[in-house]
Amino acid sequence: MKYEHLLGILVTGMIIGLAYSTKSGRALLAVGIFVAGFLLSYLLTWYYDSRIERVEDERTELIDAKSARNGYAVMSFLLFLEYLWEYSQGNSEVATKLIIPLAAGAAVLLLSHYHYARVM
Repeated sequence: MKYEHLLGILVTGMIIGLAYSTKSGRALLAVGIFVAGFLLSYLLTWYYDSRIERVEDERTELIDAKSARNGYAVMSFLLFLEYLWEYSQGNSEVATKLIIPLAAGAAVLLLSHYHYARVM
C-alpha cells in the first residue's frame, strides 16, 4: 500500500476511535487512542522517509507548511460541523467543550497563514 493510503486509514481510525471514546465518556481511552495514533503516524513517516532520499530545500518546506495549514483547515471545518451537530441536538455541554479545539485550530490557522505569507 502507498504511504498516503496507510496514513489515511490511520487518521480515519483515530477519528472514529476518538469519537467513540468521547461519546462513551472514556477519557483515558481517548488519550490512549490519540497517543497510539500519533506514535503510529510518526513511525509510518519515519519508515517511509528511511526508504527514500528526501530533498530538503525552501520549496519543500513551503509545501509542508501549506499542507499542514490545509490539514488544520479541514480539521477545524470538521470540528465546526461536530459543534453544529451537537448544538442542534441540544447537547450544549459537549458543544461548549468543542469550542476549545475550534479556537486553538483557528489560532493555528491564523499563525500559519501569517508565517506562510511572511515567508513568501
